[in-house]
Amino acid sequence: MLSKIPILIATMLLASCGGPLAIFPGGKLQGEVVHTRIEDWSFTDTPYLELETRPSDPYSVQINYAVRDKMLYIDPAEGRRWFQHLKKDLRVRVRFGERIYPVTAVLVGRPGELPGFDPERYIYRLDSRDPESPRS
Repeated sequence: MLSKIPILIATMLLASCGGPLAIFPGGKLQGEVVHTRIEDWSFTDTPYLELETRPSDPYSVQINYAVRDKMLYIDPAEGRRWFQHLKKDLRVRVRFGERIYPVTAVLVGRPGELPGFDPERYIYRLDSRDPESPRS
């Protein structure tokens, strides 16, 4: 019985957080959805963002990101499940703290094309999505 307690606690933590927990993926992100276009992402100060993909069956992960010239970028690695989802539907959501921002992933560089990014990865800029668009 005692050996099942850590598993039960971990399951409860994962179910209650409304998104990913460290290296474990989650489902739909929970929080306040911001219905304002963001032109300057410089306000972000966390080491990771939480990214939700696959609108039909939300899948979320914690990932690194970069802000350059006020724009928000991610660089997915091949083989990641969430990257496969992203390739099929560019509409994603990101969460910083308790706020969720609907965005569209825009491919801006293939491996080796953009200096300052991992030369083996694709580079996507995350642009604010119109608050009127589906799945905000």
